[in-house]
Amino acid sequence: MQEQQLKNAFERFRAGDLAGVERECAAVLQAAPGQVDALHLLGMARLMGGRTDEAVELIGRAHAGRPQDVSVLENLGLAYLVKGANGEAETTLRRALAAGSAHGLTHMRLGLALAAQGKLAESVNCMQTAAQKLPGDPDVLLNLGNALCQTGKLDDARGCYEKVLAAQPANVDAYFNLGTVYRQMGRLAEAEAAYRQVLARIPDHAEVYNNLGLVQADGGRNEEAERSYRRALELAPNMAQAHNNLGNVLLAQGRRAEAVACYEKAIALDPAHPDAYVNLGSLRAEEGDIPAAQRHYEKALLLAPTNFDAHRGLGGLEQVQGRRQQALAHFRKAFEANPGYADSCSDLGRAYRDLGDFAEAANWFNKAIAIDSGHVHSHFDLAETLKLIGRFDEAVTSYERVLALQPDYYPALSGLIYMRQLICAWDGIEALWDRLCREAIGRPNSGVTPFSVLSQPTTPEEQLACAKAWAAQQAAPLARQAPGLGFDFAGRKPHERLRIGYLSWDFHKHATSYLIAELFELQDRSRFEIFAYSMGPDDGSEIRQRIRTACDHFVDVAADSDIGAAQKIYADEIDVLVDLKGYTLGARTPIMALRPAPVQVNWLGFPGSMGADFIDWIVADPFVIPQGSELHYSEQVLRLPGCYQINDRHRVVGSTPDRRAAGLPETGLVFCCFNVNHKILPEMFERWMRILQAVPGSVLWLLEANRWAAENLRGVAARHGIAPERIVFAPMLPLAEHLARYRLADLALDTFPYTSHTTGSDALWAGCPLVTCAGATFASRVAGSLLINAGLPELVTESFDAFEQLAITLARDPARLAALRARLQANRDTCILFDTPRFVRDFENAMLHAWSARAH
Repeated sequence: MQEQQLKNAFERFRAGDLAGVERECAAVLQAAPGQVDALHLLGMARLMGGRTDEAVELIGRAHAGRPQDVSVLENLGLAYLVKGANGEAETTLRRALAAGSAHGLTHMRLGLALAAQGKLAESVNCMQTAAQKLPGDPDVLLNLGNALCQTGKLDDARGCYEKVLAAQPANVDAYFNLGTVYRQMGRLAEAEAAYRQVLARIPDHAEVYNNLGLVQADGGRNEEAERSYRRALELAPNMAQAHNNLGNVLLAQGRRAEAVACYEKAIALDPAHPDAYVNLGSLRAEEGDIPAAQRHYEKALLLAPTNFDAHRGLGGLEQVQGRRQQALAHFRKAFEANPGYADSCSDLGRAYRDLGDFAEAANWFNKAIAIDSGHVHSHFDLAETLKLIGRFDEAVTSYERVLALQPDYYPALSGLIYMRQLICAWDGIEALWDRLCREAIGRPNSGVTPFSVLSQPTTPEEQLACAKAWAAQQAAPLARQAPGLGFDFAGRKPHERLRIGYLSWDFHKHATSYLIAELFELQDRSRFEIFAYSMGPDDGSEIRQRIRTACDHFVDVAADSDIGAAQKIYADEIDVLVDLKGYTLGARTPIMALRPAPVQVNWLGFPGSMGADFIDWIVADPFVIPQGSELHYSEQVLRLPGCYQINDRHRVVGSTPDRRAAGLPETGLVFCCFNVNHKILPEMFERWMRILQAVPGSVLWLLEANRWAAENLRGVAARHGIAPERIVFAPMLPLAEHLARYRLADLALDTFPYTSHTTGSDALWAGCPLVTCAGATFASRVAGSLLINAGLPELVTESFDAFEQLAITLARDPARLAALRARLQANRDTCILFDTPRFVRDFENAMLHAWSARAH
């Protein structure tokens, strides 16, 4: 009786009569509740009827009754797979194979379970075994193609789908998957053709319209993509992914409010939709709403902890806020989620560079380029990093690669120009200057740094335009956070002493510290309370300790985010905040953009306008910014009566070295210029060569900053008829020893248009006269101000011809040159330039004026 009932049940199963299977098996199990075949068959009927949990329970009971039955193990594994219990499916299917299952479908199902757990390499192996056992089987080939696609083997996946279509030309799943592969390969026309093959057979396939929209959006056909997404939503109004994708194309068309509505609709339909949260986060980040962006990205990660885009987005937010370690952590997680993506490597490179690990940064940029040789941003970032570690020739090559890939990548053009100036490789540089001025300077988001154009032949108007564009590009994202920080000065009670804060990266062994140290020691503590905010490294140097000791408060904000640093400054109730960096290396302009103080000042570090509405004043003097030149500065001009540049009277000049020990010939007049190489430009260098030609036996003593510059400058000298040995290079030395070298020089020659600043005051302090040429820009007039306030106005010229003639005249008149040196040395301790107590009083009065103007 039981045997016949089981036979009937199997026949009903083969006929698809699930109700009949239920009746026959129920009859068997009523008489024999543990009958394995009845349990197994009933479980399969329940599985085919969609009652998955019951199927697992019934087939599990059958397995308990007959543990080594291969077919039971196979079907129990299938039931777990359908249920989505992929770990249990994997374990059970492996046991089936160990028990002797030789069926290709078992390998295929094991491959599906592995793929669902992210074990992609093992999944491919299982699928390939299945394909060997069932050659030509469409289901196996389809699933093998899917596994290959997931592992990035797109061409192999394509081959699998095409084999399916060769056997089954109407297989819509193969066409659909083929379209997806072609899209990932960037073969958009073929992807669209594959999707349209599905639509030819199933015209109302909402998922295909959604994917067709993705292809059209990839090709920049946003209006067509919009129509495809809307058609998908007509067919399936609750398709959250189509709402999300529609938001993306609306955003690409500038329809931000509509895009937000789509993302929010996607979330309303599917609260566990991470893509919509990521897209909302990215939109808010672009708007500068960092807290909202962060909330959306974090919500996406709660739903999908390995979401690539969410980790990238959060990394970018942390980077903008100066939280470098947190940025690195998110970028590393993004890389782990998608290690084959060039942008992941590039993100990590920038994070390591921000942390000062330049070698590791270069390593990651090279990895990005290995993944995608045309990845423009990685070539650029590699160039910037190579520049920082002194591999200048390689940096030039990388900048040139960027421009070969994208000629209008203006940060690379600017970087190439700066690097060519740094190594004095001048061939064709005039054309590069002209192109930068014509195409990029002042253009929104051009990426041209204001500092880089100071040493180029640019006008004050061009420099201001560049600064304004840079300020808008660099500071705007964080500046939009200022209102949310609640920085309110209206209710603040006046302090007994005016609180002045100095923000700098340079409170270590740096030229700025050597200039400014005495300011902190001499400021009137009965009227002023002094705060120094250090953004740079603690090198343990004497100069850092000297500044720390001299200030009332020394606050290290190097590890703080920009917002965190601004909050500390605000909490200290600073009245006047002085930025000593401007747009030079180590600047953190976003701190100033958050406006943590009611009065903000640009002084000393950057010789030009910052072009920013959050900087109120620029400290100058009557020469560097003459009356009538104010229109070239976004700040109000705060003129000191003497020189705008402070000097430290405690700079020690070491013992005068022997000429031969210094690398100089025993006899002959010595011209010197110890400015950095990027300030030396072809036209002024040609004048220097003419001066050498006019003064037989003379030499030109330059700073040896890099080997390429030395080689190139000697080559240019030779082309002007000057023997290479007449160009002498001085190695880097500690400050006291470096200053002592000026005593061996007869006359310092200046650069143009970026004249001597600290180097100029160094020369004058050590007793060496300097000849300069003043132009129209701030940077071109600093040396002139130094000379005027040192009592040597006759050494300031206003043309190259006058500069050249004056230098030659002085060189040919030893008595006049000796008299100049004697006057400089005699007046050094009494001239305005080195009267630091007077400077401090003038500076304090200027700060009080700035505060008073603000108060009224």
